[in-house]
Amino acid sequence: MINITDLQVGQRVAREDSGEIGTIVEVDGEIKVKWDSGRTSYYRRKKPAKIELVEKAGSDGSGE
Repeated sequence: MINITDLQVGQRVAREDSGEIGTIVEVDGEIKVKWDSGRTSYYRRKKPAKIELVEKAGSDGSGE
């Protein structure tokens, strides 16, 4: 698990249990993650989240 208060918009994360990959799209009162599968999850800042940061793949400029 990571310190959820350190997360920032645009960071890539993975679910610890399934390995599903997603992107943090909002870090306001909650953390909003848009998963590559199309689903969306919300995490509370003061509760542990079973997600982990993932390294960005390559730097070829194909960010989309």
